Amino acid sequence: MFESADSAAWTLAEGHTGEYPFFVRHRRFSQPIARSEYPTRLNVFWHMSVPDENGFPSSDEAACLETFENRLIAAVEKDESAWLVAVITGRSEREFVFYLQQPKLFLQRLTDMPQESERYPLEIHSQDDPGWSYYDDLVPVG
Repeated sequence: MFESADSAAWTLAEGHTGEYPFFVRHRRFSQPIARSEYPTRLNVFWHMSVPDENGFPSSDEAACLETFENRLIAAVEKDESAWLVAVITGRSEREFVFYLQQPKLFLQRLTDMPQESERYPLEIHSQDDPGWSYYDDLVPVG
């Protein structure tokens, strides 16, 4: 059964690299996901325009990030062709980690979703990761 990101269970963790603090929010799935059906990892990075002294978003930018995340989830998760699995915030950026079936479809939906008057400050990286190793490295076992 499809469980939207809005209704999914999420866990929030915080950490520090020695250079900067960060937060990781990761999705907990109530049902097992057939990971092999989502072999591509796509990392969407939002570069903050005016972060605070710790590299976290200002209240204005946090509101923009919330709007962007809600729009993005609505655009790409509607038919279970992609899953937002983690969100990492720190070092003046927010990283949205997705696993998906069709990169071209995801990018088209991202392009077609509502936009503000200025372009979103995004950088996108794609990687084959059929075993979800990136996600497993973020999420503690147990």
